[in-house]
Amino acid sequence: KMVMYGRFKCACTSEHGILRANLHSANMVGIIKCMESPQQLDKHGSIEEIYRNFVQLTERGHTVDFLDAKHDQTCSVNASSCAKKFRVYNAQKQELPSEIHECDLYIVTGSPSSAYDQEEWIQNLEEFIRRVDRMKHPLIGICFGHQIVAQALGGKVGKSGKGWGIGVHTYSWKKNSSRKIKHPWFSPRIDTVKAVASHQDQVIEMPPKAMLLAGSTFCPIGMFAVEEHIWTIQTHPEFTTDFAKDLYSLRSHRFAENEYKYAVESLNFQTDAGIISNW
Repeated sequence: KMVMYGRFKCACTSEHGILRANLHSANMVGIIKCMESPQQLDKHGSIEEIYRNFVQLTERGHTVDFLDAKHDQTCSVNASSCAKKFRVYNAQKQELPSEIHECDLYIVTGSPSSAYDQEEWIQNLEEFIRRVDRMKHPLIGICFGHQIVAQALGGKVGKSGKGWGIGVHTYSWKKNSSRKIKHPWFSPRIDTVKAVASHQDQVIEMPPKAMLLAGSTFCPIGMFAVEEHIWTIQTHPEFTTDFAKDLYSLRSHRFAENEYKYAVESLNFQTDAGIISNW
């Protein structure tokens, strides 16, 4: 059973916001899956379900189709009244769209891998991202997705000397960032952006043509955009706090005791996940 963030207006009903603007006409959303959910977290659903629930609210009585990119199989799950089709590509298994226009929008997920790992699937994913960028096709990058987009387009990614970023993190908008965007992507606008974090790596240098939108002292490059077709964020707005709590427990041996304690306590704070899903 998926735990939702609250009741918000369906993502495809508004004319504003990067997610809504692209999803308004996106009949097919491509999930570029770069990880598998640990078996111990199965109760929270698959990675596909977690990202689908981030994109649109779940309401009983409606279905959304998941298309397996390798076997072209379809399965149905409960979805929002704005039901859309989602095509899943397993990047780690070298599954990527052969044609950019197979989907109307792509989401590159998180991953336990590092963008700078010398693995063939990562290199292939970078080339795919560059193709998407050349065609100015809508794409969203989350956590590892944020990092691999930056690297693919000429930025740099590295391990943070500040350690793990876990718990609910708050990003502040960079001065005048909204004025540089032609369209009001971020509506409703919020003063800061709060979401669950889980990362060691960070973008340490943005791509040349990217625009910095938000960040924090811990993670200065927390959110950026490339023109109007790419938007990325380092945190995990798709994570529910229940999922994050179980994930941190599973990885607790990796964290300092004070880091872990703070992270778990911070999950009691209100996040902006539902608002972010409506951008």
